[in-house]
Amino acid sequence: LVLGVEAAEGTDGLLRRCAGLRREGPGGVLVKAAKPGQEHRVDRPTIGPQTVILAAAAGLQGIAGEAGMTIVVDRAEVVRAADLAGLFVVGIAVS
Repeated sequence: LVLGVEAAEGTDGLLRRCAGLRREGPGGVLVKAAKPGQEHRVDRPTIGPQTVILAAAAGLQGIAGEAGMTIVVDRAEVVRAADLAGLFVVGIAVS
């Protein structure tokens, strides 16, 4: 089940929009991956501390980023925020 797709509002807007769609049961996962044909030199999937905070507020269980493609801004703070919120952050292979 896909609750939302990121548009011009960016990841923060997506997470705020999807927070109100939460249902009973386990939370979902935010997946950050490059779109087919996306310009990788200047536009890559990115995760930062704010992403973790908003994912937790939206009731998600974790964040998965495309391995080798996703930029993690302030890695130590992302790990700290994820640990504090009880979220996982993992890299995934996308084919």
